[in-house]
Amino acid sequence: MKIGQIVKERYEILEILGEGGMAFVYKARDMQLERFVAIKTLKPNYVNQETFVDRFKREAKTAANLNHPNIVQIFDWGIEDEPYFVMEYIEGNTLTSIISKNRTISLSDILFIGAQVSSGLHAAHQKGLVHRDIKPGNIMITPEGKVKVTDFGIVSLQNEESDITKTGSVLGTASYISPEQAQGKPVSIESDLYSLGTVLYELITGKAPFSGDSPISTATKHLTEKPEKPSLFRRDLPKGVESAILKLLEKATYDRFKSAEDLRATLLQQRKALQSEQTRENLVDLTNPKVKLRFTLPALIISIGVVIGTIWTLTQVFDGLPVDGGAPTLLEVPDLTGSEQAQALTDLQNLGFKVGIENSADASVPAGSVIRTQPPSNTVVNPDSLVTIIVSVGPEAFPIPYILDIESERAIYIVEESGFTLGQVLEVNDENIPRGFVISQNPLAGTKMSPGTTVDLVVSKGPSLIVISDLSRKSPEDAIQILETLGFEYELIEEYSEDVEIGLVSGTIPEAGEIVTPDELIQVVVSLGIKIEVPEVEGLGYEEALSVLEELGLVATVSGDTNGIVRKQIPRKGEFLEPEGVVELTFEN
Repeated sequence: MKIGQIVKERYEILEILGEGGMAFVYKARDMQLERFVAIKTLKPNYVNQETFVDRFKREAKTAANLNHPNIVQIFDWGIEDEPYFVMEYIEGNTLTSIISKNRTISLSDILFIGAQVSSGLHAAHQKGLVHRDIKPGNIMITPEGKVKVTDFGIVSLQNEESDITKTGSVLGTASYISPEQAQGKPVSIESDLYSLGTVLYELITGKAPFSGDSPISTATKHLTEKPEKPSLFRRDLPKGVESAILKLLEKATYDRFKSAEDLRATLLQQRKALQSEQTRENLVDLTNPKVKLRFTLPALIISIGVVIGTIWTLTQVFDGLPVDGGAPTLLEVPDLTGSEQAQALTDLQNLGFKVGIENSADASVPAGSVIRTQPPSNTVVNPDSLVTIIVSVGPEAFPIPYILDIESERAIYIVEESGFTLGQVLEVNDENIPRGFVISQNPLAGTKMSPGTTVDLVVSKGPSLIVISDLSRKSPEDAIQILETLGFEYELIEEYSEDVEIGLVSGTIPEAGEIVTPDELIQVVVSLGIKIEVPEVEGLGYEEALSVLEELGLVATVSGDTNGIVRKQIPRKGEFLEPEGVVELTFEN
């Protein structure tokens, strides 16, 4: 689309608002209803791909039925030069821009934002839609203080697979991607809740839960690392809020909230409790002796009544809170020293604790038995706390080698030479890591383990969709190496070229720049030599015309009276022929 273009004889394109991986977004004017709208279009390289277009149209119809105050509304859709959505135009700021300005957001407002986003997601999930890319850039705050979830243009239909949503197609933003998306697994409503958890974590702490030197290293951390507790960065954070955030960031989907509605209710409960606690603290401040002397007796009586009423309200609020909302019941961590790992795990889970497992070398504790716990035994904690059991691997332990970003064959060699055993090897598509290179490992590099411990690898299968590189003027060997790295099957064919010398690659079929799947056969065209440009011989005599053509390596055929001059030649001047190509000459007096 172009600025000034009229779409559907109704929408005037005014300016470009931004672009994503697959689409452009424009600001437009609805000339019929005299209002501004936003129009989203597929990028040109996807327009000719039938699967993308069909899905774009199908999801337009579905997403247009999402009528919710916390979701940007889709008004219309159609196809002109490319498919497009017509959406509600929102003025305001994204959370990304708010965060970038170092604006401080109160905890109460953060919980409100999370509850409103949850409400919008619940409406989408009820219709079987998963957003896939919840992040600060897709959450807007309007000048009126409304919270809007944007970019529902290309979503995922649950329980459906296509070239866009199939297993192995990783869509999303690395800092906010769920573990299952990072592995290329199908998305679910829990994937959206995980991503929302990363957003809330960042709003509370000022930093994303995971970050790395590259998108792939960040995504890998979502698979392998635990987030730091938010309370380390915000000491006033209530336990119930921290528990809710950490529950959202659980690696396994079944450990997260079961629905966006459950999350919304929890966030609102925590916000109500927070506001009630703030009210209590404000009232306590009023009892400061320096202030109390200024009260008259009637004012003091009124204040006492307010305090009593507030205390009653707080009692009702805290009595109604769920376990993960900060219930006051406490438990003592049992002494599990010497217990078998499986038994210790069962004992802690029966008490309601979340359990983590770490390994450590210890000459005095048999392999497989518990050395200690963290928090230590006899510590009194909340029942939903994480208790980590430290399990002995015996007297000897060696660090797991670092094998990320190297070829899998080399990685396997390093693992086995280090005294460890190769475990599972999982292959997934990855848009950034070359085919055959290691994306992640478990256990993590540096973890001390006993000899023979199995090491699992996640290895890249390369991108799910690949843009053909320009291989022209490369040697066939270099071109083949590039194609093999990307996982392509290939065949060599030979043709004369207009401008590439013999023995080098003159091009490919499909051509450079086209988007293909990794299973497509690529034909590599190797030049047999440069074609000959046909010269101008019209108007020349017989001997002179033949001399010019023979000097270039071309062959002439003649018709007519050779005592005359060439009146017609085929091919014409400027066309190309292979060596010993034929030029037909017609002579006339």
